[in-house]
Amino acid sequence: MSTLPSYFPLKLKKCEQSAQAFFSCFESESTPNGDKDVGRKALTTCAQSLEEYKKCMDSFVGPKAP
Repeated sequence: MSTLPSYFPLKLKKCEQSAQAFFSCFESESTPNGDKDVGRKALTTCAQSLEEYKKCMDSFVGPKAP
């Protein structure tokens, strides 16, 4: 199962394209609809764009704090 990274919703200019793709997908898929799992389902639906966002951001955010 995909999870949001700790830096979410940070968006760096260098990752604008991948961030926007994920944010757009997540926003449209996580619209409240009475389903308590709508957020989890949105992460599953948007997993590809989330991974691209994380890959780009991880390369610029720097080492993770312990």
